[in-house]
This record gives sequence, C-alpha cells and structure tokens, in this order.
Amino acid sequence: MSNTHPKSELIVPSASTFDPINLESEILQLCLQFPNGVSNKILENSFPNITLEQRVNAINRLLALHKIDLLTSSTEPGTYIYRIRDQINKSNSSISIGNEITDPMERTVYQIVEESGNLGIWMRDIRFKVKLSPTILNKILKSLESKKLIKAVKSVHANKKKVYMLYELTPDPSITGGTWYSDQEFEAEFVRILNEQCARLLDERREESIEKFPNDPFLQRTSSFMSSSELVSVINQMGISTVTLTVQDIESILYTLICDGKIEKMIVASTTMNANGTKQNLYKSIKSMIDSAPIVRNPCGICPIFNDCHDEGLITPKTCIYLNKWLNF
Repeated sequence: MSNTHPKSELIVPSASTFDPINLESEILQLCLQFPNGVSNKILENSFPNITLEQRVNAINRLLALHKIDLLTSSTEPGTYIYRIRDQINKSNSSISIGNEITDPMERTVYQIVEESGNLGIWMRDIRFKVKLSPTILNKILKSLESKKLIKAVKSVHANKKKVYMLYELTPDPSITGGTWYSDQEFEAEFVRILNEQCARLLDERREESIEKFPNDPFLQRTSSFMSSSELVSVINQMGISTVTLTVQDIESILYTLICDGKIEKMIVASTTMNANGTKQNLYKSIKSMIDSAPIVRNPCGICPIFNDCHDEGLITPKTCIYLNKWLNF
C-alpha cells in the first residue's frame, strides 16, 4: 500500500533531495494554509530537515520577488509573520508599500512607522520592536527618508529627539505644538497679541450695545455677545496671523480671558452644525459697576489646576503669577 498525502499536508523535502525552488513553493502553500500569517516557529516545525540557512535564503528570495510580505504579528509582539502578497491585497488588509522597498527589514520598519500614524514613533521604540542595533536602524531610516517614504519630525516635548511618520502625513498638533509654536519655540508674543485683540473686539461690541440700547439692560447684554466663529473670522481678516486660525485656536485664547475674569461664556443651541456640534459658544466682555473686594478676586477660586497645586513641585503658590499679582493689591 503506497503512502498518500492529504491535500492540506505538506510534502517535507529531505536534506538529500533539497531543491530551493521546491522549498519556495512549499512555503507558499504553507502560507495559504495559514491566512493569518506563518511564523518562524511554524516554518521550523514544518521543515525539520531544512537548515536555517536554506530556509532564510528561500524566505529572502520570496520577499525579493514580492510574493510574500514580512509583517509584525498583532497577537504576539516582537514576532514576525509571513503572508502571501496577493492574498492580502484581495482582502484589502495589506499594508500598501511602494515598490521602492525591496529589503525585508526596510519593509518591516516602514510598517512600524505607518502603524504610528500622525503621532509618529521614537527611534527607541522602533529599535525595541525590530531588535536592531542603533547603527543598522539609523541606516534603514535614512534610506527610507531618502526615498521620501518617511520623515523625521521634531517634537516640542523633546527638542533633541525626533519622531518618524509617513512622508505624506501632517503631524498631530500635540507633536508640533500647533499654532502657538514655531520651530519648537512657544510664540508668547503672538499669543499676547491675540489675547489683547480678542478682548478689544469684545469690549467694542459691549460699548456699541450700550450706545445702541441705553435704556434696555437686557438688550445691552444679549447684543454684546460674539460667537467664536465670528471672532475668528474677524481676526483672520485683520491679518495678524500668517496662518489661518481655527475656531479651536481662538477658543483657547478666549479661555485665558475667562480665567482672567475679563469675559464670560454662554453656550446656546445652534441651528447649523459647527465645530462644537449643534452648540454654539458665545462670549461677552464683562465690567463690574463697582470694584469688588480684593478677597473676592482671589484667583484660587477659579483656577482650573487648583487640585494640582501643592507646597512643592511644578505648580505651587510661590510660583503662581496670578496669586502674586493678587497679593500686590
């Protein structure tokens, strides 16, 4: 009785009858049996009579011919798996990489960078995942940068460190600092000017309302409000900023004015969809008829980080500019 093999069982080549082309074909068949990917452990168990060098040469040839992809396992961190390229493309689950990448390790590093999105990834974290020396990894990153597949972006959180992301992505504001940073430097003067202009516009609106409705306090109040979208439109037209400011940018400035006790905020329902959904933020300049007692103006009562303030640390009463200003009344 002759031995037969089921269709799903691989015919394992022996060392004496080793054929590299046949081994590549058997690896492709194995990848078809494991659509989620084949690990090195599975390859080792499936081909016990094949040496490590023979197996690596076959894998590298399949990778060079773009018949399989080298990916990082989502279930086992630090483990690499092999999948058939065509099979992945049919399921729309592959990581799209240009034909510029032929080196397996470059492909793996590219995939790790792509997974980080627009937040980017530190070189140290890439090295931890691929287990490469800094010299080799740096060479791979420079190669990918020269092909304009990835780029290095300086982070405002660490001036001497860079994060890597895909070349075509726009970095997240948390990395670049957004509108208030230029070349990793906080634009304090720019923020001060916007602060003054927002306060001035709201003061002018309040004065116009008083002149228009001198005998109607209710209409004076309601007509004194300006929406954040209206403010950002006016400020953009003034040409103060070289970049177009967004509603979120202006609302962050307005929040500082609220904390300073210069304006107040009111949220109303909106008939149109905006950055805040169906709600609209309105702002109004406030000026007390009489000066309040100094004890009432204690900044601690409205401080948003009151619970983080302690006798020692980064946030303390000794270093608080608002408290020191209040103590000089």
